[in-house]
Amino acid sequence: MINVNEASARAVEHLKKLYPDNDLGKILFEEAELTDDDKFWVVVLSYKSPVAASGVGTSMFVGDRGYKVFKLLAETGDIRSVKNRESK
Repeated sequence: MINVNEASARAVEHLKKLYPDNDLGKILFEEAELTDDDKFWVVVLSYKSPVAASGVGTSMFVGDRGYKVFKLLAETGDIRSVKNRESK
């Protein structure tokens, strides 16, 4: 099983791959939780939001930071899902 440091590092790595051509600024670790059944890590990261003027598959964010919720398999660290989260 991977630990919280490994889970957050994998989430950061995946976030950078999602936006390879964008300046994400300082990526911040916000939260992490191991599910009650010990099967998944849920990691929340915040980053400087890329603002898209237009285009298919691009996102428009309100505010300075975007938040992503990563769900990883606790055993291997494989990413199972990535979701947007509303800013705090």
